[in-house]
Amino acid sequence: MSDVLLVDDSEPGIRVLTLNRPERLNALDGDLVIRLLAAVEECRAATPELRVVVVKGSGRAFCAGADLKWLAEGTLADHAAHGVFQDNLNRLCNGLEALPQVVIGQLHGYALAGGLELALCCDLLTVADDTQLGDEHIRRNLIPGGGGSQRLPRKVGLARGLGMLLTGRRLTGAEAVDWGLAATSAAAGDLDGATMELARGMAATDGHALATMKRIVRRGLELPLADALWLELYEQQRYRAMSDAMDRGVSDFASHGS
Repeated sequence: MSDVLLVDDSEPGIRVLTLNRPERLNALDGDLVIRLLAAVEECRAATPELRVVVVKGSGRAFCAGADLKWLAEGTLADHAAHGVFQDNLNRLCNGLEALPQVVIGQLHGYALAGGLELALCCDLLTVADDTQLGDEHIRRNLIPGGGGSQRLPRKVGLARGLGMLLTGRRLTGAEAVDWGLAATSAAAGDLDGATMELARGMAATDGHALATMKRIVRRGLELPLADALWLELYEQQRYRAMSDAMDRGVSDFASHGS
């Protein structure tokens, strides 16, 4: 049986995690969630050499959500087993979001329900123009368990987010960019190249700087502005104390200009 998660470290500073259940549109079952949990912890331990993590899917989709066929075969009826699955999914989403590395979600085909929840935990999204993104829990009388009900409105605003959650509406990749949900879109055949170009640019940056910038933004959004501004100043000084990259960057600019 093929591995449900492929890990590629061939690019310096970049790790690509590929969901590999193409026959099920990379739907999330217990095994895949556990493998992703382990991979996230391995990424966390790889700083600062590892600077960018790309999450993508094999075959025709990024991720179509939880594997409903697998759930229906027994997991859903077993409350304890279903609770373990939901807890692991929640831990996965929280852990992915909290990684010190920049996390890029590369979406094609479908990113639905649990697949969208996984995408919402990434820092940046690159999407194929014809990707379909949506939270479709409501269409099956389900409630999100990976944070979708909270992260989606925070990403796109209350009216748009609640509208998607209550109706199951799907967005195209191009619409996701217009809504500020995705960073960039590309033709399906160009998506790999666009994602790796973005990843390589960031991988050439100091790892501590990337982690600090991400931490400032994510923590600052949870604080009043005055507190967030103090956080920025504190983190700037902390970064300078742990790395000479800031001094080197200023010296390089002074020597060579922009």
